[in-house]
Amino acid sequence: MSVVEIPDGAGNHLRLVEFNGKLYPNFPIESITNMKSLKLREDDVIISAYSKSGTHWLFEICRMLLAGRLDVEVISKLNLMIELVAQDVLDQIESPRVLNSHVAFSDLPTDLAVKKPKIIYIRRNPKDVAVSFYNHSYKLKEFYDYNGEFKDYLELFVNGKVDYNSWFDKVLDWEKVIDNNTEYSILDLTYEDLKADPIAEIRKISDFLQVKRNEEFIKEICDACSFSKMQQRKGHIMADGSGQSNIYRKGEVGDWKNWFTVAQNEWFDRIYSEKMAGSKLKFRYSFDEDEK
Repeated sequence: MSVVEIPDGAGNHLRLVEFNGKLYPNFPIESITNMKSLKLREDDVIISAYSKSGTHWLFEICRMLLAGRLDVEVISKLNLMIELVAQDVLDQIESPRVLNSHVAFSDLPTDLAVKKPKIIYIRRNPKDVAVSFYNHSYKLKEFYDYNGEFKDYLELFVNGKVDYNSWFDKVLDWEKVIDNNTEYSILDLTYEDLKADPIAEIRKISDFLQVKRNEEFIKEICDACSFSKMQQRKGHIMADGSGQSNIYRKGEVGDWKNWFTVAQNEWFDRIYSEKMAGSKLKFRYSFDEDEK
């Protein structure tokens, strides 16, 4: 395991950690190497997704649903991240814990097969993910030390040369996992559905978690977990020198249109068609067009 510098086409470098041929953020070495051996609990809830797909949002929704109240402790989801936090720290968290991870299903703790906790998987259209991931990586200098432009980062993203590697591989793998592992309890969500009709999706999550929350409380969670409210309540976590959040940037569907050139979009669509051939997955790229 080692720290690596991934070069983009312009010669800028993205600082990451490599372990067993996979790329991770610049997390402590021991936390990454020990994640497979973490001990889970049967009442754990695991949120899983590729980076920048809505896990901070989902983390807060789940915590409020499980607690049955809105005034949950203000903490970062990083405090309960499988590939970042040590066993002794996680052991101190009261049940039910809302754990989270961006690793592949096969890299989750082996205890998953024994304890069978509930898993909530959320996916987001790759163009918005790429834009959000670029801004995340560019702003967090202490982790990534990256100074490249979006056009060069986009090539790294498409080629899986970013932390957590290929978006395409991850979503295709999860598609197979959900189809072929019926012994696990997995809820499959999309960021765009949660954005378009949050009340319906929060109700779906509540039913999956088997907590009985009335319609009024679900509406209250919807409001409390709106982007603006989340930004107000948790924006100070991992803020930059000017106090701007490095986590809560826009939270929009379709922001990619402000970043992709026509040529980049056509190039990306060609690659998407090649890599996603045979997949049944559909993604919404904005709310003013049909699903692709």
